[in-house]
Amino acid sequence: QPKAAEDTKMMCGDARESPTSPLPASVSAPGSTSVAALIADADGGALGERLAAMGLDASRSSSFAAAAARLLAAGVAPETRATAFWVPGRIEVLGKHTDYAGGRSLLCAVNRGFSVVAADRDDAVLRVFASFELTGEADVAEVALAAAPEAASPAGWAVYPAVTARRLARNFGIRGGVDLALSCDLPEASGMSSSSAVVIATFLCLSARNRLSAQLRARLPTAEALCHYLGCVENGQDCGHELPGDAGVGTFGGSEDHTAILLCRRAELRVYAFCPTALEAPLPLHKSHASPP
Repeated sequence: QPKAAEDTKMMCGDARESPTSPLPASVSAPGSTSVAALIADADGGALGERLAAMGLDASRSSSFAAAAARLLAAGVAPETRATAFWVPGRIEVLGKHTDYAGGRSLLCAVNRGFSVVAADRDDAVLRVFASFELTGEADVAEVALAAAPEAASPAGWAVYPAVTARRLARNFGIRGGVDLALSCDLPEASGMSSSSAVVIATFLCLSARNRLSAQLRARLPTAEALCHYLGCVENGQDCGHELPGDAGVGTFGGSEDHTAILLCRRAELRVYAFCPTALEAPLPLHKSHASPP
């Protein structure tokens, strides 16, 4: 049996050395386009080629085009500056509820998730248009970028973008809103972390709109630190003294989901340890399992 002192090393707050990686390019240097140009790229095949180069199904470009078209239908001008992101679901192969206790998890991202397109707004409002491809359902939510921790949150799925917007307003002073359209092909209640994916999608879009790259490099300089912060956004905990929390979404968890979604790579599983977050081992998949369906 491990000694008590060795067990203690697994708890949060341990000062063990942890390898780190830089912030993802989607955070440190997000690209931009326009709503009309994104649709043109999807129709012309350029977007599908880029997706295929990432290991995704090229036909997914139609989901991005549909998200962009929904923004146009909502009154967004075609020339409006826009950003687009792919945010996958994740599979927790082993290690459930181990992240917030300093344990380990075996994780991977999947070839299903959210196609996300966000168009800049001139006010401090986040408007989210959600489409669920497998059920045909659609919904809309609108929240103000209010920093007050007591600001009211909507019910249901919309609490996740609302809490994320509120936390970014409080921690980083953001005031630039977006119209955000997301198209999801994750099965309902599949356990592939659609809720954390929505948190990440909202963060990526608002970060790009408000040009937070410099602040993030200064305050959350590594990808692992960013994943920890996003876990704190969701669970409401403080992320150090400079990034205070609030109520969160009302459930407690760690940063495992956010780590898998942002840091797992094509054609491999990854073993991560938590508290602090650290990659312990990449496990390449056999080529027969490494290609998208």
